[in-house]
Amino acid sequence: MPRFDRIAQAGAHRRTRGGLVALTVLLGIGTLGCSGDDGATPSTSTTEARRSSTTTETTGPASTTESTTTTSGSTPPGESTEEEIVARYIAYWDARFAANSGTPNPDDPALRDLATGAQLDAVIAETRANLENGLAFRPAANPSDIQRVDVIQLEGDHAVVQECVVTDGVIYRRDTGEVVDGEVYTQNIRGELQHVDGAWRVSAARLIQQWEGVAGCAHAS
Repeated sequence: MPRFDRIAQAGAHRRTRGGLVALTVLLGIGTLGCSGDDGATPSTSTTEARRSSTTTETTGPASTTESTTTTSGSTPPGESTEEEIVARYIAYWDARFAANSGTPNPDDPALRDLATGAQLDAVIAETRANLENGLAFRPAANPSDIQRVDVIQLEGDHAVVQECVVTDGVIYRRDTGEVVDGEVYTQNIRGELQHVDGAWRVSAARLIQQWEGVAGCAHAS
């Protein structure tokens, strides 16, 4: 079946290991150690999941079964449902970055507009923890800007996306400017979205594979 691809350059540098200090334990986050397509071995440390408030461990590659069933609700004129899904997925990560930049704001309405369920609870908890712990996000000095998002399943009000992204945003202490985490990782992410109250919202994001530096899926054609 056809698959919708979008290579998204803008905003890819906005990915960070949010919630590194507390939320890895709080939310039971982990990464899956397995070999990538290029022979690289992804990291297995639970503290190396940049999306620590929003990723969970998987037991193996998720199914790539695809469906093109039309979803309920309206799609903006001139934009396909798949394009809308990808745009909303990318907008969620950008909103997460914005909410955690400067002085983190767990009440940012964009988080509630772009996430739902456990995903919304997790990103609010992460942002609140960053606020209380004196942490914030900022872009890398020389961002890689590598991000590819594919819609691989669409059925009714549920969609699944596959994402390859280089996470090179920086976490720092707001009072001193000290960098807490400035490492670069390439991550293979499986995201889920639900169509809720007339809009697509991110409901889950699971880390499938991870490589140190710009590697793995970032080199795929």
